[in-house]
Amino acid sequence: MARFLDPLDFEVSNNFSKDKYKASAFESSMVPNNAGINSANMSQRFELDQALIEDRLGEALAYRYQASGEVVAFLTRKWIPEEVSSNFIVKILDCSPDELVSSTFVRFDIWDNGDLIGRFSEPLRIAHMVEVFVSNSPLVRGNRLSASGLKIRSVDVLRQFAGAVPVKSKLSSYQLNSNLRPGTVLKWNNLSKITLVQKGKIVDVFASGNGIYVTMKGMALEDGVEGGMVKIRNLSSEKEFQAKVLNENSVKVHL
Repeated sequence: MARFLDPLDFEVSNNFSKDKYKASAFESSMVPNNAGINSANMSQRFELDQALIEDRLGEALAYRYQASGEVVAFLTRKWIPEEVSSNFIVKILDCSPDELVSSTFVRFDIWDNGDLIGRFSEPLRIAHMVEVFVSNSPLVRGNRLSASGLKIRSVDVLRQFAGAVPVKSKLSSYQLNSNLRPGTVLKWNNLSKITLVQKGKIVDVFASGNGIYVTMKGMALEDGVEGGMVKIRNLSSEKEFQAKVLNENSVKVHL
């Protein structure tokens, strides 16, 4: 008696995962050309209007300058829409000046599926939005900062709030050098380093180098802040040298 296999049913799946292509901070969805799908469905055409090109330029500038927070770009003259597909990319060529500032002149290309759509030169206004510290209550000069006295707000650090202190900053070694009213954006010029080592104080000196590690006692001959250099006198040899302040009771010197 002959045996026959059941007919095999071959199904072709049209489920493809999308890869990401990144250039000048713009990420566009790219579907492989060998996917076997109709190219008309792969790349829908639409108008690249002013709002979208501003969004892509902001992303490209943030990538170019490795900026934290959000970079927002505004064209200062009318933009004529270009027809593109969903695969278009924006590539920054150069900026003048070549830094993240509130006003800049940018040259950039727009590419679509490997074809150059055009080369453009546009003046831009730029906002760099960063989360910074803001006083939550009245803060008094000389006080050390704590989270309870601060809140967070996103501001443009290129204009009115230039020099504002980002929320990622370490504030434990700073104190206020001026009074602040509630709702004031904290700036670096409102702060000063806390004096940890005071002149005349006896501190532990940690010395290392060339495979040698020793400790000794020394006297600070001047005030010193965290991470700063201070002159120390060895209590045994009377020799004077510069050392780096570690904390209130110790300094470090490299032999």
